[in-house]
Amino acid sequence: MDPITVLFFGSQGVGKGTQVKMLLEFLKSKSDRGVIHIDMGQELRNLRDSGTYAGKYTGTVIDAGERMPDFMPIYLQSKKVVDNLTGSEHIVADGLARGADQTRAFDDMMRFFKRDNFQVISLVVDDEVAVKRLLARGRNDDTEEAIRRRLAWTKTDVLPQLELLKSRGRTIHEIDGAPDVDSIHRNILTTLHLA
Repeated sequence: MDPITVLFFGSQGVGKGTQVKMLLEFLKSKSDRGVIHIDMGQELRNLRDSGTYAGKYTGTVIDAGERMPDFMPIYLQSKKVVDNLTGSEHIVADGLARGADQTRAFDDMMRFFKRDNFQVISLVVDDEVAVKRLLARGRNDDTEEAIRRRLAWTKTDVLPQLELLKSRGRTIHEIDGAPDVDSIHRNILTTLHLA
């Protein structure tokens, strides 16, 4: 299996985290290549918890529920790849490309490392399905009002990044996030020519 690079998109409640995890497990079981997983939310939480000066300010932004200034995700995603890529690893990225500068930085980095053929998976569900799923999750910050605000932000800030990637010659694979998790996983594997 050649090394693959996959960038995931999808609103809250679409099941993106589950699908990323399933793809990572599949790649680890079917390939002897390493996998670099860039989970931007986790990278930012790790920085927040590091006790550093940068971590303190990162925590302030996270706690306020605001979007991180672009320089920080760009730095974190670049550092993760520069420090870990030897050329043979798969790359699975999630929570990146939240603004035009971040999107261009990821795309430029993939071009630089000769990963121009990276795949973009966009999981899609109806807002009502997402709201129902997130309310069922029962997290403190998952009020219906907060969920709808995040879903609106996804449409205004995140989805335009798919158009930017298209304009740079990337193919976007839209996958229905409504079926059961195994069906979605199979659809992703088929789309990526892994099954």
